[in-house]
Amino acid sequence: MSGNGSKAWWDQAESYQRLVDSVNDVGILMLDTDGTLRTGNPGVGTLTGIAASDLAGSDFASLFPFDVRESGAPAEALSEVAAGGRFTGESRLLRADGSEFWASYALSAIDNESGVTQGISMVFRDLTAQRRAEQAVQEVADYSRSLIEASLDPLVTISPEGAITDVNGATEQITGLPRETLVGSDFSEYFTSPAEARAGYERVFLEGQVVDYPLELRHSDGSVTPVLYNAAVYRDSSGEVIGIFAAARDVSAQRLAERRIRQQSQEILELSTPIMQLWEGIVAVPLIGNLDSQRTQMFMERLLERIVETNSPLAIVDIMGVPTIDTQTAQHLVETITAVRLLGAQVVLTGVKPAIAQTLVHLGVDWSGITTRSSLSAGLKVALESLSLRVVDRETGEPRS
Repeated sequence: MSGNGSKAWWDQAESYQRLVDSVNDVGILMLDTDGTLRTGNPGVGTLTGIAASDLAGSDFASLFPFDVRESGAPAEALSEVAAGGRFTGESRLLRADGSEFWASYALSAIDNESGVTQGISMVFRDLTAQRRAEQAVQEVADYSRSLIEASLDPLVTISPEGAITDVNGATEQITGLPRETLVGSDFSEYFTSPAEARAGYERVFLEGQVVDYPLELRHSDGSVTPVLYNAAVYRDSSGEVIGIFAAARDVSAQRLAERRIRQQSQEILELSTPIMQLWEGIVAVPLIGNLDSQRTQMFMERLLERIVETNSPLAIVDIMGVPTIDTQTAQHLVETITAVRLLGAQVVLTGVKPAIAQTLVHLGVDWSGITTRSSLSAGLKVALESLSLRVVDRETGEPRS
């Protein structure tokens, strides 16, 4: 509406006007109810480059770019003020040079003492710096997201309550489930041992992080992937913990390699401790190289199995190829011989060199009742005699020494 009387309504509140004029970083305009611009403060010129006096008489919609005017948004804002007395929103506004800037603005009805709307106030603020900051934050977030997605390892973020809040493509692949299913669900249900997963999660909150925590992830098809989890808490700008960031490293190949190494080591041990049947009822074990606990245990197990398989009452253990014997090795040999005796068989220990004989004496190992010989041939002769057998000359029939 147009102003009537000696003074227009927008000029009547002088003290209010002085306050308005003192504000430079916020634009304040007075409009008629039909949207005609009447007056404003210096902040209008600061933000738009157009003095408020130059805007007087123009349409409120002229503050907006053409496409915004065409959308009907300015008219809708005026309609909302007429209906409810107030409107708030954000939009692009024009500057004097034709450039645009983002602004937040609020329209409020101005009523007289009788409650009749006489005009509308418009307050707007430049959001350009804020929008740039938000855009920069979004760009950083997008960049971080691209790095997360580029990772070949499963990466997840988890809330303090244990709900998954985000995942990358590698997580979808290792679980066989889409992001929509994973987000919002309890992280622990995707492990073969939810209790262990939960225990690791609690440790993160207590210690701040966990490193190489072993777990097994379960795929939707039932297959299992061994992983090592690394997790740490992450905080908001105030320092409050808002969740956990976790990364899993697939160690399937590593575990397979470890199994192969163990298998190869087992095969090497077996090849390095051959058990041969020299004669019916006689088996022999030529030991070569150092005897550690693992190898001695293997030797004992295989010797006992072979004695049972062949039903042999005699076993020759040749240690000619063993360079040194310590207390532990000697004790293992005594235990092996004792175990053989429990099967009802006897052992002849051969290849006992002078140096080893002296070592055994100094070690104080009880060798009583154990038959020993310096050579394999001498041990074989003892074994044959124990079986009431002897080697004779084919031509003369005389016993061979």
